[in-house]
Amino acid sequence: MTTSMPEPPLIIPPTGKHTASVIFCHGLGDTGKGWCPITDTLSKNMPHVKWVLPNAPTGRVTAHNKKSMPRWFDITSFDFEKATEDRAEIMTAARMVDELIQREVDAGVPPERVVIGGFSQGAALALLAGLASRPKDGAAGGKEGWKLGGLVILSGWLPLQSSFQQLLSSRAAQMPIFWGHGTDDNMVRHKVADIATKKLTTACGIRMVESLTLGTEHNARCTSNLPQSSDVEGGLGSPGLSFRSYITWNHSVCPRELRDLSDFLRRVVP
Repeated sequence: MTTSMPEPPLIIPPTGKHTASVIFCHGLGDTGKGWCPITDTLSKNMPHVKWVLPNAPTGRVTAHNKKSMPRWFDITSFDFEKATEDRAEIMTAARMVDELIQREVDAGVPPERVVIGGFSQGAALALLAGLASRPKDGAAGGKEGWKLGGLVILSGWLPLQSSFQQLLSSRAAQMPIFWGHGTDDNMVRHKVADIATKKLTTACGIRMVESLTLGTEHNARCTSNLPQSSDVEGGLGSPGLSFRSYITWNHSVCPRELRDLSDFLRRVVP
């Protein structure tokens, strides 16, 4: 499917000494600039972080009546459990992320100090780029699998589900992963995230660090029977998957989720 060349990434430089980088991929129909309000908030407590906000190429989206918009790869249906996927196009998008990571490495930032993440379709892309070994389809460290500081998955889904286990990197189990999702998400249903996280922590062997259900405001308390991760050893930011669900929230980022994301980033790239 024909797509346009993407605009260069939006770069938000650190305000202090540069020791870590966060590469964050936007969702369908958005641009890197759309995430500036979020990065502006997060950067206040992380002056050492450089933010890289790439822009997806523009192309037709089958699920949107073939309307042309920024997208990392085509989506044929929003029923993500049954939708057909273009593996080659998804792998091409993952190579774009590989190249962005390698640029940071070439600039002197170790891969262990690089975090990649995304929202919605960008989150699906980050999962593949961060956890998969792609000898034939990857670039640079993506061929054998990156050893990164962490992954951030916001309102996302697991791409290439039928073959993801075979693609998994030997380094995936040591990756700290933060996955945030609203229970009332009407675009990427919470059930989709629940199935994906169960697959990652069973078939793929990634440790479930925590699975919490939370309120949406900054001061909201945990509503599950599990303890807050900050109260247990090996919680948020340790190797494995931290899955946090936000009650009644939709397809966006709530205040509590933003606070949790900030905590996660400050733990994996302090």
